[in-house]
Amino acid sequence: FDKALARTPELLPELNAALAKLEDLICCEDCCTEGGLSYDDIDLWARLRSVTLVKGAEFGPKTKAYLENLSAAGDIPLYFNMAL
Repeated sequence: FDKALARTPELLPELNAALAKLEDLICCEDCCTEGGLSYDDIDLWARLRSVTLVKGAEFGPKTKAYLENLSAAGDIPLYFNMAL
């Protein structure tokens, strides 16, 4: 864990570039694809929720709204306040 955490400054630009690309791919705050809520949302939201642990991760407004909306809908908190 400590080795991975120590690499955060090195890897953060790559993460933020990927998050910037994702911003254009998310359909809306309710679902990631035009077909509506699906298994894709379960998979993507869970992965993005894990990324909320990363201090310095830059979520675009649409991605953040998506995260927060599904967090509220599922009554599952995000980790922004515990970011390392």
